[in-house]
Amino acid sequence: MAEDFAGLADRSRAPHHRAHKVDLRAMAAIRRLQANPELGEFRIHAALEQMGIHLRPRTCGRILALHRALGAPRSAASMPHDPQPMPFAAQRRHQYWSVDVRSIEDHQLGTGKPAYVISVLENFSRAILASAISPRQDLTAFLIVLRAAIETHGAPEVLVSDSGSIFKANQARAISAALGIQKTAIDQGQPWQNDIETHFNVMRRMADHDYAKATTWAELQVTHERFFHNYNHQAHFAHRDRTDDRRSPATVLGWVQGAWCEPADLDHLFRLRSIRSITAGGSIRFRHWRLYAERGLVGARAAVWVSGETLTLEYETETLAHYWVALEANGRGLQEVNEPRFFATDHGSPQPFLPVLDEVEWMPAQRLPPYRARSVHAGAGRQEHLFDLEEDDFTASAAH
Repeated sequence: MAEDFAGLADRSRAPHHRAHKVDLRAMAAIRRLQANPELGEFRIHAALEQMGIHLRPRTCGRILALHRALGAPRSAASMPHDPQPMPFAAQRRHQYWSVDVRSIEDHQLGTGKPAYVISVLENFSRAILASAISPRQDLTAFLIVLRAAIETHGAPEVLVSDSGSIFKANQARAISAALGIQKTAIDQGQPWQNDIETHFNVMRRMADHDYAKATTWAELQVTHERFFHNYNHQAHFAHRDRTDDRRSPATVLGWVQGAWCEPADLDHLFRLRSIRSITAGGSIRFRHWRLYAERGLVGARAAVWVSGETLTLEYETETLAHYWVALEANGRGLQEVNEPRFFATDHGSPQPFLPVLDEVEWMPAQRLPPYRARSVHAGAGRQEHLFDLEEDDFTASAAH
């Protein structure tokens, strides 16, 4: 014997199998993720990596096929298409941003109306810079998201959109020109030229299954925030061939920012916007009106946007309330405020209203008397009459 006397020792006769990465934990995780039938092998692979489970996309595909054979739900077959060169393919970070609006009609909010997702995409990294669920797709909703993206990441070289009216509005064009942003539009009837359309396809696969189960605005917003985080921190198919171990949009974007703009300058540019503090009753004072915002945000700073006949109260891109307003002849004062619409958020007060609101007369919008003049001694025998001004009045005075 070649082993000589060493071969006489007792040895285990158990079969030797190499360790497998596919274990019951991985199988169970894939089965849970497969509850959303729109997730394909790459999105499953990316979600597992986020959990610390490392399987190749093809391995995930084989397990998905096995589960489907055992009765797991399957997605509808997609139509094949030939890839075309993108006209706005970025060569560096913040060269191109893309913006668009997507409607979400499959939900259980009971409003009979769609919800809208407004997102800003950084084309090079594929990172979503700012995104919000909104009940409207108007200029104010777009500017809220655009301001959040610029305030956090700076300004891009070029902003790409379609030819929608909110993207061509004079206010939006003036902001782009002031910040040195070149505004460009894709060709009519060619949505594929906008990189964010590819992102919306990813959103459909990752989030629509959960959007459809939302029954309140708060649930819809929580679902969207979860998608926003997972999308930016999971591996992206566009980065699969990178050699620097950066696979997710967040890691590819990194610390790099666009042209920086001071918040005070942004406040001046976004003239539709004013800042107010939420008082102990959950309301703000704006142009001699008391408007209810949210009692759970007492002491926080809310943004007030006025565009046309709509007044929007917003906190960190989250819509708190809409009011219909009629402006006075000077185009500034509020002559009438009506038709309040409030949205449930995660910031609700734990203390409910004592009486049932249906049983009492509740006035979320109330006209207030103007501030009264007060006398201040400014020297011997001399008085100056000062008026309490609202915050945006001080801002306007300083600007001039």
